[in-house]
Order: sequence, then C-alpha cells, then structure tokens
Amino acid sequence: MDKVFPLSHPRPDRPTRREQEILNYIWAGLTSQEIAARLQIAQKTVESHRANLLRKFRAANAAQLLRLALLEGLLTVPSADGAPDAKVVAASAKAARRLSSIK
Repeated sequence: MDKVFPLSHPRPDRPTRREQEILNYIWAGLTSQEIAARLQIAQKTVESHRANLLRKFRAANAAQLLRLALLEGLLTVPSADGAPDAKVVAASAKAARRLSSIK
C-alpha cells in the first residue's frame, strides 16, 4: 500500500450547523466532555455528532477528520501576519486556561 488514492467521489453530505460547531471545537482541541459543557448538551450527543462527522468525511479518526476539513476549507489555519482571528483568539485563551490550571 505505497500508493495514495484520492477519493473518486465527493462527500455526499455537508456538515450541519451543529456539526460544524462541534468540528470547530474539535479543531480548538476540546474533548467531547468540554464541548458538551459549553453547548449544554449531553456528552453522548457530542459523540454522536463526532461519529456523524467521521462518517461524512470518511475519516477513521479525529486527525484525519481535521485534515480533510482543512483541505475542504471548512477550517482555517491562523495567519502568520499576526492578524487576530476569532478562532485563534478562542484557542489561545483556552490554552492559557489549561496552562494556568496545571500550575
């Protein structure tokens, strides 16, 4: 299996608004439990949305899911010019909270 074969058919479904929201939180590094707490929904519901995303993207794990979402333009990478991006600000604030809770 030295060859990589591109998908011959595009994905059949687009993520719903809620799935896109969950995808953004996954991209920010949150766990299912943290996402559930933020959205005030059950953790099992988050896991169902995550499973739907994996199925829709035909991904085996979260790393593949994020890679495919980036390739399709559903997620953005922070720019190098230092312009504040809302997603970047949220992610850095989360990282700061994690670091402060470790101390």
